[in-house]
Amino acid sequence: MQAKIHRSADTPDQAAERLEQAALRYLTRRDRTEAQVRTYLERAGAAPALIAALLGQFRRRGYVNDAAYAGRWAGARLAQKPMGRERLEAELTAQGFEPPTVATALRQAYEGRNEEDLARRLLRARAALRTQAKQAALLRRHGFDEAIIQHLVGDQDS
Repeated sequence: MQAKIHRSADTPDQAAERLEQAALRYLTRRDRTEAQVRTYLERAGAAPALIAALLGQFRRRGYVNDAAYAGRWAGARLAQKPMGRERLEAELTAQGFEPPTVATALRQAYEGRNEEDLARRLLRARAALRTQAKQAALLRRHGFDEAIIQHLVGDQDS
């Protein structure tokens, strides 16, 4: 748990300024979700009203933009590691994105991508998996739809 950022001798304005500066430093390290910034400020001892005010400022300034961040994050994750919608959705949700933001990010990430091609790419990368059961299990772990799994694993019989 992180230490409190404000000092007991601070005036409320000084404490708010100190919390804002700490949050800005937190945001400069990498992109953050609004939920992550909220949690950071809560752990730092910020009052709910101050948290709401700071998050509003950060949104207006463009420092926190969950929709843009989710889209970038999902696209980068998918390019790095092929996976199905189900798994990417779970990862976005775990990052703290709201359901509408997750849905938009998924649409953007899979736009122009064929999920079946991603599954094939994953199977080629794991060519050592010779049995159909192991291949199907791999695709399930990566969140691919059952129809895609049956289509790809079944294709190998012919």
